[in-house]
Amino acid sequence: MANKKMIPCRVCSKLFEPCIICQANNDIFRWRNFACSRECAEKYISETITYRNSSKEDKNSNSNVIENVSSTVENIVKNHTTKKKYNKKKTENNVETINEEREQID
Repeated sequence: MANKKMIPCRVCSKLFEPCIICQANNDIFRWRNFACSRECAEKYISETITYRNSSKEDKNSNSNVIENVSSTVENIVKNHTTKKKYNKKKTENNVETINEEREQID
């Protein structure tokens, strides 16, 4: 007698014999390729849908975080360039003051 192909159910891990026709037609999604019963298949599909929906929500929240970080970076850059301008003016003023003091000394 030939050995039957047995695979574990993705939900309950029980070994079962997959449908030969379903296995032959892998291009179509059929529950008999991964679950031992219709109940396990329904549970697997609902958990997969829930997981995928939560992943989409996580991606949306991640994009919000990225937007917040980018706006923070923009603010930091603006502040930095403003400080540079201020420091440049301050430096120019210091140079003028030093030059004036030199002229007074001479």
